Order: sequence, then C-alpha cells, then structure tokens
Amino acid sequence: MEALIYGYVRDDLAEGHCEELEIAMSDLAREEGFCFAATFHESTSGDGAAFAELTQELRRADAHHVIVPSLDHLAGQTIPRDLLIAKLAQDAAARVWTIDEVAESSALADTGTD
Repeated sequence: MEALIYGYVRDDLAEGHCEELEIAMSDLAREEGFCFAATFHESTSGDGAAFAELTQELRRADAHHVIVPSLDHLAGQTIPRDLLIAKLAQDAAARVWTIDEVAESSALADTGTD
C-alpha cells in the first residue's frame, strides 16, 4: 500500500495557479510512489485554519508526508517556517517535501548520482 501524502498551498502565493500547483504536486507524489490524498488551501487571510486541518488529517489518517510548492508556502521567514515544520514533525511525525526537492531527487535517481 502506498503512503499517503497531502498537499498544502497558500492561495496568496499561488497567484491564480492553484490548480497547476496541485497537479504538479500530485504528479510528483505519484512518481515517487505516494498516494496523493488531497490539498489543503490556506486562504488569503492566512489565519492558519487549513494548516490546523492538515495536521488533524495527518493524525487521523496516520499519514506522515506533506508536499508544498516551496517552503515559502509554510511561511516566508525562516523561524516561523521552521516552527511549522517542527509542529508537523511533532504532532504527526510528518516530513515536508517541496516540488523542487522531489524533482531534484528524481533527476539524481535517473542519472544514478547522489
């Protein structure tokens, strides 16, 4: 059975490209052997409701993977971003993947280099 992975997108950073980002996250997740479950969209107001729902869903589904377009979708500044990544790790034992990271690891695997 494939491991579940959930997407997380801040709509204000997606600049009208939410659907394209979701497709890219879903495609890359499948290429890496994950079952892409759903994407949580943080509204433009950025109140954190979608992040809280994501964390609850990860625990409910016993899922441990989240994919984001970039780490900026968690937070634009390093300290708040690190706190959110730590919260996902602590509350749901979740690892955060980025589109670039997944694409890069696939490219390295294709070339056989590390």
